[in-house]
Amino acid sequence: MKETESPKQNKTGNEFLQEQELYQTIRSVFGFNFVTGLPCGELRNFISQSSMDKEVRHFPCSNEREAIGVATGAWLAGEKPVVYMQNSGFFLSSNDIGSLLLACRIPIVLVVSWRGAPGETATQHFATGAATEPLLKAFSIPYLTEINEQGIQNLCRQMVEEQKPVCVLKTREKFNLPIPFREGPIGVIHQGILLNEKPSGYLMGRDEVIDLLFSQIGVDLAVFSSTGLISRAVFEKFDGPNQFYNAGGFGLTSSLGLGFAISQPSKKTIVIEGDGSVLANTGNLNLIGARSPDNLVHIVLDNRVYASCSGESTCRSELIPNLASLYGYSKTFSVYTQQGLLEAWQECQKQEPGPKMIHVNINQIGERNLARPVNMADIARRFKLHFAK
Repeated sequence: MKETESPKQNKTGNEFLQEQELYQTIRSVFGFNFVTGLPCGELRNFISQSSMDKEVRHFPCSNEREAIGVATGAWLAGEKPVVYMQNSGFFLSSNDIGSLLLACRIPIVLVVSWRGAPGETATQHFATGAATEPLLKAFSIPYLTEINEQGIQNLCRQMVEEQKPVCVLKTREKFNLPIPFREGPIGVIHQGILLNEKPSGYLMGRDEVIDLLFSQIGVDLAVFSSTGLISRAVFEKFDGPNQFYNAGGFGLTSSLGLGFAISQPSKKTIVIEGDGSVLANTGNLNLIGARSPDNLVHIVLDNRVYASCSGESTCRSELIPNLASLYGYSKTFSVYTQQGLLEAWQECQKQEPGPKMIHVNINQIGERNLARPVNMADIARRFKLHFAK
């Protein structure tokens, strides 16, 4: 090489990419327009570039599980997401990757920093570092460790052909310079709990509430229902192309709804989940309040137990509407009766800023012998086609 020539000028498709080139290469090959994940120092350049890219929606999350849920919702809305995380987060979100991305055959790129890779000295990363490749292989997720442009092109081609997630596994690099980031969003100011009915002697059942809700919900509304009996009850009686059943990813139903709602702001998005599902990921209430989608209505059916499991009690579910209000939901309602539910529903149909929550106190009675949605890849594509932009 001549002294006047730089390595970049002579780079071939088989040479390894520098960190600052990784983002633009994946961007040009995959053409993504939505980036989410949890920060990692080893990916700081990639994350900064996604934050500064005005043609890309950068959507940081509070944990990696949320990021998988948000990315799934964005894909269902027609976006092309990338998820970044450390390999420790890959383990944390492995069930969600299996039960959402793989079960629904969702083609997205995972950019994962490989802490504990051969040559590293940080003791706390040794075990997960050694197990990272075996987990990718167990999931049959195609991945790269030697990152070059040709490899990324082949990886993305495989992702499209096989309709499955793929992984760019990035080893550690040194960094020193500070990197700029675009400021994040600020949520709307909450108004407190607007309707707080007093407990009555009679509580509605799950099926009664779902019947009442679907007397109001049309096929133009995008509906996300949570893992277990709620999804199964909706599937058996009200199955349609506007339904996405979160059969896996426990606690991520509101993350799915959030990813869809911000990607398709003109579509009213309804999340229906149980108190156990909310409590499994209360951090997403914070994320919803901060991102403040005007088109999201969050309905929580609170029977104070894990009814889809063995019926053990949940912990302090009565605080859910208070949390939603404090985190920035613009309107929050806690109801016990059909009249209260219908009044709250009508209030949520008004064109006003911010997300809304209807917390419905219900009894623990309901049908258990319900059909189960199993063809998740077909259901996902039916839903995506129904709401195609």
